[in-house]
Amino acid sequence: TESLDMKNILNDTELTGLQKLTQEQLINIILRKDDVEQKLSAEVRKLKKTNRQLTALIEEMDCLMKY
Repeated sequence: TESLDMKNILNDTELTGLQKLTQEQLINIILRKDDVEQKLSAEVRKLKKTNRQLTALIEEMDCLMKY
């Protein structure tokens, strides 16, 4: 009777947007989130590498301009 009680409760109360999502939709959202996070991490790694290269170039230019 527990599942019947749950159905009655859900029918009697207004569902939030999140509760209306199916399990499949939730899984897709989580997978998309993971994918976005991985892509962002990769971009951050590229930016850090580029930043290091630029810093090295600037230091090199500073040295050249002193002489």
